[in-house]
Amino acid sequence: MSRVVMKFGGSSVATSEKMKKVSELILKRKSEYDDVVVVVSAMGKTTNNLIALANELSDEPNKRDMDMLLSTGEMVSASLISIYLNSVGHKAIALTGFQSGFKTIGEYSKSRIEKVDTERLESELNDGKIVIVTGFQGMNELGDITTLGRGGSDTSAVALAASLDASCEIYTDVKGIYTVDPRIRPKARKLEYITYEETMEMANLGAKVIEPRSVEMASKYSVPLYIALNTGDVKGTYISTEVDNLEKSAITNISKIDGVLLVSMSEQLGVDSKITECFVELAVQNINLDIISHSLDDEGKPITSFTSTVDNKSKIDSILNNMDIKHRFTEDVSKVSIIGTAMRNQVGVAARAFKVFLSENVDFYEVSTSEISISYVVDSVNALKIVNALADEFNL
Repeated sequence: MSRVVMKFGGSSVATSEKMKKVSELILKRKSEYDDVVVVVSAMGKTTNNLIALANELSDEPNKRDMDMLLSTGEMVSASLISIYLNSVGHKAIALTGFQSGFKTIGEYSKSRIEKVDTERLESELNDGKIVIVTGFQGMNELGDITTLGRGGSDTSAVALAASLDASCEIYTDVKGIYTVDPRIRPKARKLEYITYEETMEMANLGAKVIEPRSVEMASKYSVPLYIALNTGDVKGTYISTEVDNLEKSAITNISKIDGVLLVSMSEQLGVDSKITECFVELAVQNINLDIISHSLDDEGKPITSFTSTVDNKSKIDSILNNMDIKHRFTEDVSKVSIIGTAMRNQVGVAARAFKVFLSENVDFYEVSTSEISISYVVDSVNALKIVNALADEFNL
């Protein structure tokens, strides 16, 4: 039996006309597959509008009630698409996340999927229906509606595909995954194939095509992924375990993240150091750290640095002041990353990248590496320049 899970984001279902266009693609897939399950996000800016309404009524809205409120956005989308499909003569049914068997654990607003009980889904599919599922949500052990956080609909779709032994297609407003964000570099190439590992690294390093958790889940359960334009008339990008391409370039993608905050602390390591205590407190306050380094300044004094995001500045400042740690912030910086699994087997990538920085006369504050990526922290004013220069160097 052939099955597919299709996911459509908010921009794809923003209006009734767009819903009709999406439905045409759904029906096309129904003619090609035995079973079709569709996961939808809320219409357009619905989620942001609901958050704004709640904030008009409370400075600190209750998270449990916020989850109930935000879940209504996806319910509207799913119901309307099901109503339309039935009106044009095709059996369909809209189900909420919890009706579809999503059991969740963890905190409200950022719950995790514990399991998916597919009994109801299987029953509806066996009845020949197209099942439209609300993404982004489930139900916890208390019977409360919970949400999975931003991008949670991608995770919902992959979880369903894994549970139903189906492939998963993510439809969005871009034609697939590119070597560089085409808004930054219009001549960037669309990738026909890419690995789970590269996609996950890209998602974590700034690319916004797909939510990182969903790629991790797809890799874990070997769910075939496909990213494509929501019109379905342009070939997209296939994501799999390995890409069999003997001419695969060393670098697959260059990503950029703005809004980076560089924190430098004049605190040496050792028995009396406050660094460990500082990092513990930052973790307690749910402040995510990225690149961490320890070096000496021009006078030989120790400097410990880390990066976070600018929206954490006030919290970090308060923590470091309370601990009497001397520090300074560097703002208006970005993180530029080069990514590619072929880096494992091809030497000289770092040397070529350093040469680009030198020829472009661009300095960087920090550099970090993984098996398949190298990331540089640069002044934001130079970020686009260095992205395009690196893209030229690696033929992207």
